[in-house]
Amino acid sequence: MSYLNLALVQIASPSTNPDLEVRKRENYEKLVYYIDTISWMNPAVDLIAFPELYLNGLDPINWLQMAETIPGPLTDLLCEKARQHRKWLAPGSFFEKAEQENEAYNTAILISPDGEIVMKYRKVFIPYPLEQSTPGNDFPVYEIPNIGKVGFMICADGHYPEAARNLALKGAEVIIKPTLQGDWIGGTRNNLPIAITRAIENQCYVVSINHPNPIGMGHSVAVDPEGRIIEELGDSESFTIVYLNLDEVRRVRENGSMGMFGFLKMLKGFKESGIEVDEMYTGDLVKAPVYQSLKTPYAKTPADIRKYTAT
Repeated sequence: MSYLNLALVQIASPSTNPDLEVRKRENYEKLVYYIDTISWMNPAVDLIAFPELYLNGLDPINWLQMAETIPGPLTDLLCEKARQHRKWLAPGSFFEKAEQENEAYNTAILISPDGEIVMKYRKVFIPYPLEQSTPGNDFPVYEIPNIGKVGFMICADGHYPEAARNLALKGAEVIIKPTLQGDWIGGTRNNLPIAITRAIENQCYVVSINHPNPIGMGHSVAVDPEGRIIEELGDSESFTIVYLNLDEVRRVRENGSMGMFGFLKMLKGFKESGIEVDEMYTGDLVKAPVYQSLKTPYAKTPADIRKYTAT
């Protein structure tokens, strides 16, 4: 059997120190406290994962100044910590300085036990105007030797089926989703079903790691390839460890899910159905009929927001 033993850290309250360099250091030190503690408590843990934008903190004014290069001073520290404990680290996401001036990506990285950055993912679906980062354009997948393939989504990416499907079609067996979702963004009736649906659709594990109250709503969750919640945290700062049997992904993808008949085959069933993919996926998506009725441009800044009026 192939297991990925994964710690979800629902870490709270990034620093608000006015000195931005001190702020980043304080955030890093608290994150490291959890890495040290979990590594000491449970040496069997393979990978430790954190939420979206913890290391930068939440600052709509200074977010560009908080951005880091990758590799850079912050990732050098994280890589050294991974080497120290011989752990895989997914330290959430943070703002990465873009090639263009005054732009930054919302980026998640995977660090190996050798202290190497082996995968970098830039958030593709940006929830404008709430966030002003520059979107990425790729969905990479990385194979952890002797365990299995993992990929990232970041928060709002999870609301787009195409993000998880891209990862699944590249073989991802675990999707790790650093998240920053407050209760005012749909509540748990939005947050949990999204993780469950992406897991069922793609017959893989989905692990969503959120901020707790007061910034987020917590309820970090791990969902199995048949859509069952195998662990869920509450709304306060905490962590848990899940033991993901990746042979379950292979079983469900090969034989189907939901009972002895395995009648929901999802990926395999779609491939073997003989149904042609709709021309909107193989042609020019922007010409789809629905887009002809959507006239208002996507509001990218608060000044662009317009009140909806029925026609």
